[in-house]
Amino acid sequence: MDLNELKESLKTLEPGEIATVAMIDRGAYAEMQDAVSGGSKMATGIFKDLAAELKAEDEDLTVVGRVDIDVALTQEDIDASLEQMSAPYHIIFLECLYLGTTEIKSFLYTLKENNLLASSKVVLLDLPQLEYMMLKDSLTDEFNL
Repeated sequence: MDLNELKESLKTLEPGEIATVAMIDRGAYAEMQDAVSGGSKMATGIFKDLAAELKAEDEDLTVVGRVDIDVALTQEDIDASLEQMSAPYHIIFLECLYLGTTEIKSFLYTLKENNLLASSKVVLLDLPQLEYMMLKDSLTDEFNL
């Protein structure tokens, strides 16, 4: 998937929907994010560009991923990411390349439990095929992947 395809996908994505971008489809949008204090990440580079073009005035952008690729995402990291979201609607990029199935599921369940899923457009970036298959099997009844 190239940058234009990602933009088009985001334009049609509705709040409450979860889009997946397979790892094999990674293209020009795939760049590392700069870590900031508190374990959360701020959108830089291509994500800022996408947000400037696509997000509405009542949306904010959150990029979630590991601060250190060798340290698992904790519930505190997830909560810190959710605290960044202050607008009525949200665009969330979850950087899945280094995340395990449990981390991805924890993030999705936390969104749902905090009543944020219905107001969020979630994009699972660089989702490895094995993780996608495991998520699809285990979350079929609760999430539409």
